[in-house]
Amino acid sequence: MGGDGRNTRHSQAPAGGAAAKRVAYIAVAVVLVAAAWLGPTPEGLSEAGKMSLALMVAGIFLWVTEPVPVAISGLVMMVLMPAFGVLEFNGGVWSGFISSVIFFILASFGITAALLKTKLPTKIVFALMRLTKGNARATVGAFMVSAAVLSFFISDLPCTALFAGIAVSSILKIEGCEPGKSNLGRALMIGITYASVVGGQSIPSGSAMNIMAMNVLAANTGIEISFLDWTAICMPIALVLLVVCWLSVTLVFRPEPISAATMACIEEKGRAVGRLEALDWKVLGVMGVTFALWIASNWTGWDATAIAVLCLVLFFLPGLDVLTWREYTASVSWNIVLLIGCVQSLSGGVKEQGAASWLFGSTVGKLAVSGTAIVGATAALLPLLRLVIPVGPAFIAICLIPLASLSAAFGVSPVVFTVIVAVNASTTFLMGVDSNNMLSFRYGYWKMTDFFKAGVLPTLAMMALHATVLAPLVAAVGY
Repeated sequence: MGGDGRNTRHSQAPAGGAAAKRVAYIAVAVVLVAAAWLGPTPEGLSEAGKMSLALMVAGIFLWVTEPVPVAISGLVMMVLMPAFGVLEFNGGVWSGFISSVIFFILASFGITAALLKTKLPTKIVFALMRLTKGNARATVGAFMVSAAVLSFFISDLPCTALFAGIAVSSILKIEGCEPGKSNLGRALMIGITYASVVGGQSIPSGSAMNIMAMNVLAANTGIEISFLDWTAICMPIALVLLVVCWLSVTLVFRPEPISAATMACIEEKGRAVGRLEALDWKVLGVMGVTFALWIASNWTGWDATAIAVLCLVLFFLPGLDVLTWREYTASVSWNIVLLIGCVQSLSGGVKEQGAASWLFGSTVGKLAVSGTAIVGATAALLPLLRLVIPVGPAFIAICLIPLASLSAAFGVSPVVFTVIVAVNASTTFLMGVDSNNMLSFRYGYWKMTDFFKAGVLPTLAMMALHATVLAPLVAAVGY
């Protein structure tokens, strides 16, 4: 499961042995909760705090193994909180479910659906291909730049799906690259996957995890990060990471040359796309207005989520008619919407009982001796923890609140930890078994070991950048 929590494994009900395995996973979750309930309460933690952590751990186990859809297991964990004294239903469980994040995500699905109806992504790729003139390493870079730029506006999942499909149909099949054996195939498909998540780190609209982390920070500390401030902090790091990712995939898998015949075919396909039509210009216009308002929010104080909702509304207005209601509803993943709401409610219970602060205070807090040390430890440990907690919203809920609470004691801005947590919630360069990564894996051009090998250098670079330059960037912006 990936940063946004999407998975379609349960489109058909499994039978036989698979059903027994599902029952076993549910039983394990029940045992986890029962063991916590019957077991001793650690020193410094209340009984309700202990149970809030137990419900979160059981939830993570169910989200990873998925015996039922992730939204269903999230709802179960959420409604169990009153039974263990974590939160009351009224004023606690239900109110914790909803936030501006939900509305931003609902708007983002519409923005994605509108962009994917246009010729824009395809035309960008073919324009960059003309610039590369058949150089294999430059071609990989062109696709990565295109995916990263588009990922400013849409989530990593459709971005990876779109560019992976274009890469297969417009280059790899034409060139005759054999899945599992072609270095060009490995470098191109892994590169696209990396670029989609790196682009999403750059601006708040690039990932629902960015908005969720910003919302959690504001709710718990009162600190609000503006759209432009997030961009000023995260864009420089993302640009460096994008270069490192390109260097890694093209050095680990040195791509074979692209033939002149393939370039001629690509050129022909590019001309066949044709000129931009009315729909394309309408979407460009709406997105231009939306992006301008997002930037202006740094001075106007307008809410980024409200601007995204306005963008969604514009797509339906007479004269524009970019989307139909059927197209919009088909683009919404209620699995994601419900999961994030459930995790927000659960994290509210963990915070209310002081369990998150206790957890990190008992671990990271004891290891850190200075602000620099705790930032470095967080930057190094969270990419590894992400391998254990592969669900983005749960990752934010577990990590951000306690880290933010520790920040004052060490003189570190909680914005530093917000960025580190948000980026790691949506990004893993090491684990191929992730929903975003699986979108390119399904074509068969790379193996899990390939993904891991290519991801070592970007992971180390991300750790180093977060440990060294992130805090100065946050301070320069004024947090």
